[in-house]
Amino acid sequence: MVHNPVVVAALSAALLAPLAAGMYSSNSPVLQLTSKNFAEKILKSNHASVVEFYAPWCGHCKNLKPAYEKAAENMKGLAQVAAIDCDEDANKRTCQEYGIQGFPTIKVFKPGKSGKPSIQDYQGARTAKGIVDFLIEQIPNHVTRINSKTVDGFLKEKNETAKAILFTTKGVATPLYKALAVDFLGSVTFGQVRDKESEVLKLFGVEKFPTFLVLPGGSAEGVIYDGDMKKDGMLKFVKKFAQPASGKPKDDERKEESSSTSSSSAPPPRPTFDSTIPEAPSLEAFAATCGNKICVLVVTPESASSLAAQEKANFYVNHVKQTFPFFQVQGSKLSPEFMKGFAIEKSDQIQVRALSAKRGWYVAYSGDSASDEELKIWIDKIKMGEIQKVKIPAFEKEESTTPPESAKDAPAPEEPAKEVPKEEEPAKEAPKEAPKHEEL
Repeated sequence: MVHNPVVVAALSAALLAPLAAGMYSSNSPVLQLTSKNFAEKILKSNHASVVEFYAPWCGHCKNLKPAYEKAAENMKGLAQVAAIDCDEDANKRTCQEYGIQGFPTIKVFKPGKSGKPSIQDYQGARTAKGIVDFLIEQIPNHVTRINSKTVDGFLKEKNETAKAILFTTKGVATPLYKALAVDFLGSVTFGQVRDKESEVLKLFGVEKFPTFLVLPGGSAEGVIYDGDMKKDGMLKFVKKFAQPASGKPKDDERKEESSSTSSSSAPPPRPTFDSTIPEAPSLEAFAATCGNKICVLVVTPESASSLAAQEKANFYVNHVKQTFPFFQVQGSKLSPEFMKGFAIEKSDQIQVRALSAKRGWYVAYSGDSASDEELKIWIDKIKMGEIQKVKIPAFEKEESTTPPESAKDAPAPEEPAKEVPKEEEPAKEAPKEAPKHEEL
């Protein structure tokens, strides 16, 4: 593929700052996923997980990042808050398998009894509190409620393995305690006794609440935990008697491998075209998309403007085969040199330019920016070679590896582009703090 480095460099310079590959750093509380570790970290995990499918150039993904990282920090040790970069070539197959069509898309994975997790789209508020509240409800409950009628059966079952019992004033298991049970699923059996169960309290000699003890197994005496009722301390205490589970129980793991093998062979769902015009992407993404075809650049004013006409034109041109990809960029983010080179004026009106990086030309739209019909006619004339093109001027740049090609009267047939996914608007972060769940 031949690219005009002048146009590519110019558009990249128009953006405020270059975008790094990936959005979350190695120090982020968000779990980083790839196609290689997705099955191990998510599908085979005993823990509930929320996964953000994102692209680093996506503006709404960047807006979501602070809330998402806050949710990850609050859910640490309780459930997994993860993300996968769908803009990475190595990850695209995984994103296609889950039918990702817009960014960010958030899906929740809850471990199932059959070994295959149930998957649902997260439709709640795009806030830390909203994500935390929803994910808390997805934590599997492997805690057995113990009373005077069931205590004997609880103690006799798997007597050779360790058992953990929490004596509490609460009637239901807390997220922390449920998460602790998930950590030791298959190696330690967890139970809970309420303060009203006087016979059970007398049997164990418990008088204060909460009290947490571990029965090591067999005829060994129970050991009472004397630390703070927080996840880290309780985890270390239980690890004295058994090791945490590494993943799903063996039977479930075999079922998972079988189901993942069959699902991976199924063809990914075909995405439907969305006319939403995405923000101008990074240098690499722009070069890959527009290096060998005509692109339409929509320059927007600082004040909010409707892109209804441009979106209708986008659908008209590209809904069958995307030959003229549309992008938008705010005029205030463009360099003066770029604006001069493409005859873009500082204005409160939407301005549109069609350009070919390969052939080194551009065409300015001079019609009514609110008329989709005029836009459609304009694009049709470009396709038919009925509009005179303007040669892209030589921009000053530090280095150049390929000189621009001369302009031609009409564009050659263009290669179909991959559909640029839409962005989904996250809700504004609510000022209310996400709840902490680190104590019983």
